Amino acid sequence: MVVKLKHDRWEVITFIADHNHPLIEKPSLSKYLRSHQGIPPEQKKLLTHLNDCNLTAGKMMMLMSSYYGSELIVPYTAKAIHSHCSKLNAPTKDINIEETLNYFCKVMENDPGFFFKCKTDAEGRT
Repeated sequence: MVVKLKHDRWEVITFIADHNHPLIEKPSLSKYLRSHQGIPPEQKKLLTHLNDCNLTAGKMMMLMSSYYGSELIVPYTAKAIHSHCSKLNAPTKDINIEETLNYFCKVMENDPGFFFKCKTDAEGRT
């Protein structure tokens, strides 16, 4: 389909009804199409809750597979779950490292037998 903007309105210039690719024969494969990727908002909430309970992406996929009856029927991939969890955990990653380093400093002050050392890059990242 070719469309063109004419006088503040979109107009279809050319339309060819034939597909230029074979159709998917198995509906379970549609989750791999770019247009069908993503996790529905209500299930993102559930996955967020499961992530807060420290379930791994693999365990979440097992749970969703059980819910749907098969991993083939789950409308998104394990990679999509992993990506969702990575986005959730990204903001706290640096905070957790900072808290850990502060804790180690306090332990080192109170325990002369305890020692730790951190290596940082040119930008001061641990």
